[in-house]
Amino acid sequence: MSTDPEQPPIFDGHAVVEHLPGEPRREPPGAPRLVLLIVARTLTLVVLAVLTSWLWPLHLVARLRWGRPPNVPRLRQVRRYLRLIWIVRPPSPGLLLGTRVWLTLSVIRKVVLTPVWGLAWNLDWLLYGERLRSTAVVAPLLEISAARSGSTQLARYIEDDPRLAAPTVLQAIFPYLWLWRLVPRTLGRFITIEQARQRIESRFPPEFRERHEGDPFRTDTFEGALYISHLNHLSPFLGPDVMTEDFGFAGTAEHNRTLWEVDFVEYLDGVARKILLHAGPGPDGRAPRFFAKGHFLAAAEALARRYPDARFLTMIRDPGPRLRSAVNFLRVNPADPVLPNVPWVWVGEALVRTEVAYCELEQRWYGREDGVRRCVLRFSEYVRDLEGTMETIYRECLDCPTLPEHVPREHEPRRRSDYMVDRTLAQVGIDEDGLDRRLRAYREWCRGG
Repeated sequence: MSTDPEQPPIFDGHAVVEHLPGEPRREPPGAPRLVLLIVARTLTLVVLAVLTSWLWPLHLVARLRWGRPPNVPRLRQVRRYLRLIWIVRPPSPGLLLGTRVWLTLSVIRKVVLTPVWGLAWNLDWLLYGERLRSTAVVAPLLEISAARSGSTQLARYIEDDPRLAAPTVLQAIFPYLWLWRLVPRTLGRFITIEQARQRIESRFPPEFRERHEGDPFRTDTFEGALYISHLNHLSPFLGPDVMTEDFGFAGTAEHNRTLWEVDFVEYLDGVARKILLHAGPGPDGRAPRFFAKGHFLAAAEALARRYPDARFLTMIRDPGPRLRSAVNFLRVNPADPVLPNVPWVWVGEALVRTEVAYCELEQRWYGREDGVRRCVLRFSEYVRDLEGTMETIYRECLDCPTLPEHVPREHEPRRRSDYMVDRTLAQVGIDEDGLDRRLRAYREWCRGG
């Protein structure tokens, strides 16, 4: 459906078929097995609650001393999800009782582990407080692009610059400086990086791996870890309405304002200081600049206020191909080890709504002339002329008039077809012509108009 009641609808859920011939199917566990899984998780939570009970006083004292850790959910978010799990009535196929119970246990597990993750965050301030406070985040480079815009591949080119410091996937998920320094001296003596990479990648199904060329030891979508911390990753299982509010990146719901403008900004600032301190001086003897990549457009205004000297970078791409890629990517994303894939009809409806909102906000924000340093790249030019694109980035974002030798001038060949799961927009109920009409101004912007 459209986000604007005056616009014609661009989604038709009746046209969606849940399973097409040849598509891999991830079936939910049968009732007996699900009951056993629920009992096992309940018992595990009881044990965890007992083991972590003594940490709550320490967690509260640490909060009073160093502030609220941004990597744990707020109480109102916990209450909201517990309420939604039991009152939401999404369209077919709906939510089964076992799914509601499993989601409830997932929320409780997050609460039980709150003092663990909160103390882990504040332990850095206990150990390195003065050094972290004196570590300045100067002129950070923030690549904020829409999903499936080519932003990850671009980020890989950028992060290879030795004068930049970017968090890896694992560092974003476990944002603890003390842990980064401890692991190489302990676990790192027995498991190599390549062995760890293979073990992590083997946990994902092949249809997901071919859609996402991820690497836990390189940078990726930065806000993903915070979504998991604040329960947003559960929203797709609650239907298209909740998913639209909590899984989009344009800040479409008022209740998410604190998440984006406070928690996310504090999280990014804390991780940035830890990354810069951990990296140490660059090859020129100077402190590196922080670099992060993601889709966190809802936080852009707050980040511009926090870092007036920041450089904001985006890659804009025609929304049709990008939305098709995003729909298929989210469908095969194994967000929960027990629950089945999110229904196609929910994915199609939610993503077309969030995509429209994101595109319209992106064009407004990156089109402003208010003194903020913004750089807009076009996907078509990036594919055709990598060298020219990188020259633009180094000139406008990194104040470097010439392109360093290490920067690639041509793309390496990549597989972009013959996916195991690859539905068209029409097959997930999206009217592509209607989408193009709604985003006509955005599409002209992508073409340089």
